[in-house]
Amino acid sequence: MDNDKNLRVIVFDSLMECLKNGRKSHILIKDVLDKYDYLDNTDKNFIKKLFEGTIEKMITLDHVLDECSSKPMSKCKFEIKLILEMAAYQILFMDRVPDSAACDEAVKLCKKKSREELSGFVNGVLRALVRRKDELLKFDSIEPLSTRMSVKYSVPEWIVSMMIKEIVGKDPVKADKFFKALTDKRPTVVRITDKDKESDILSKWDEKKINYVKSEKSERVYRLCDHGSVSEIPGFGEGLLYIQDESSMMAVKEAVSFCPNAKTMLDLCSAPGGKGIYALELLGRDAEGIRADVSEEKVALINDNLQRLNIKNATSVINDATILKEEFIDRFDMVIADVPCSGLGVISRKSDLKYNISNEGMAEICKLQKEIIDKAMGYVKKEGILLYSTCTLHKAENEKMRAYILDKGEFELLSEKRLCPDSDDTDGFFFAVFKKQ
Repeated sequence: MDNDKNLRVIVFDSLMECLKNGRKSHILIKDVLDKYDYLDNTDKNFIKKLFEGTIEKMITLDHVLDECSSKPMSKCKFEIKLILEMAAYQILFMDRVPDSAACDEAVKLCKKKSREELSGFVNGVLRALVRRKDELLKFDSIEPLSTRMSVKYSVPEWIVSMMIKEIVGKDPVKADKFFKALTDKRPTVVRITDKDKESDILSKWDEKKINYVKSEKSERVYRLCDHGSVSEIPGFGEGLLYIQDESSMMAVKEAVSFCPNAKTMLDLCSAPGGKGIYALELLGRDAEGIRADVSEEKVALINDNLQRLNIKNATSVINDATILKEEFIDRFDMVIADVPCSGLGVISRKSDLKYNISNEGMAEICKLQKEIIDKAMGYVKKEGILLYSTCTLHKAENEKMRAYILDKGEFELLSEKRLCPDSDDTDGFFFAVFKKQ
């Protein structure tokens, strides 16, 4: 196989599928790596890094390329823009790729995937980028602050402006720290579900030279780096590990602390089921859980995890959370409503999210959240607990939803927390715990 050529074709086709056809990047890259599982780890790592990095840094790449081109990237043919972005990422952020190889392969890719007569333009832009690459990643002179943070950390400026207004403030040092933490790649966080197996699993990780650090936030929780495919981590296939960020675990642990003897639990928007799974771990075998989500595909994800983890005290059902389910009314000691959200707290894990969000879209999300909340509140028993959570940092989806629940008059607020990547070293997350009066 002509690796350099074919690997870049795989990445190009994958990016087209993601950016043109709307496939979610984290699902698409998993499918691609599964399809090309016969490649060695070096090749698969190249595909993953170039695919994810090109998406993650797209605003930065376009800014730099505009500096080197007579034609703005926004005016270029989509395929040409993408070829230039891929090459620019290799030149600026992949040290092991020679600049000459990145340029030459981009020209070949242009001839294969676009128009041959444009290959000279591609070559000229990239040669100019190579000559100026040391100066082009210096952004400190860009004003205003929102534009600087947008270009430096590749986050749409309207999102940057919103977060500066709602969370960060106008201090450049604080803003830089916040957006760096928000966009930096986060480690894989795993929970060992069986305390008796912990030492054995750690020994196997040592044997495989997996880098791990014990979490200070929860028991039997570790942060992993350089581990390869999740399915190949010792303990995963045996059902002894669950992938879940500390922020989610902190929310569930807080809610369970107010109802440690709960016997019935509903995880309303469950897929893939992590919060409900952890809640049952904490509540013990006497508790029974129902996990619900809107489609067969999502319930299948839940069932896969229940089966892998050998969880017996839980069932799963297809349920549209916006439609009242009579049999759920006043039935549960604890209801988890981890509602659909804009996902602004996890853009380091799902980089394409930030390009697909709009103000209009977030308004629709808030409307959906209220519809789900209205139903969820009715499912909680008197004296029962409601956990509301999102993986976003948008006040309209968080603090304003907390106020919406309180305004209904049935619940009192027991606890709430907004978790930020810079101050809490977790995914961006919000949760509020309520008790039904």
